[in-house]
Amino acid sequence: MAKILFVATHGTEDPTRATFPFMEAKGAVEAGHETGIILMMEAAPLIKDHVAAQVQGIGVPPLKALMDFLTDRNIRISVCEPSGRALGVTEDDFAGKNSGFGTSIDAANAYAGYDRVVTF
Repeated sequence: MAKILFVATHGTEDPTRATFPFMEAKGAVEAGHETGIILMMEAAPLIKDHVAAQVQGIGVPPLKALMDFLTDRNIRISVCEPSGRALGVTEDDFAGKNSGFGTSIDAANAYAGYDRVVTF
C-alpha cells in the first residue's frame, strides 16, 4: 500500500474545498493506505474543534465527522506553524489529536517520506 500525504490550503472561505483533503484521507485509510494531512495557509484553523464543527461543504460529509474519523485512527494532522500561529492556532487545539505544529523543514521531510503528495 502507498503512503499518501494530503496538503490542505483552503479553510472556512470555501468549505467544500476545505473538506476534500479530509474526505480523501478517510478514503485512503479505508483502502489500507498510510496517510497524513498538513494544514497550510487558510486551512490551519480547521484543527480547532469549534471551527471544524461549523464547516459543511456542498455534497460532502461534515468536516467534524471526517476529523473525528481520522482522530480516532490516530492519523497525523500537522499544522504549518507560521500560518497556524498567525491565524490563532495554539497548542491547546491539538489536545486529543495526533497533531502539532510543523515548520517548513518538517513539511519537506514529510513530503520526502510519502509516495504521493496531493494538494487541495
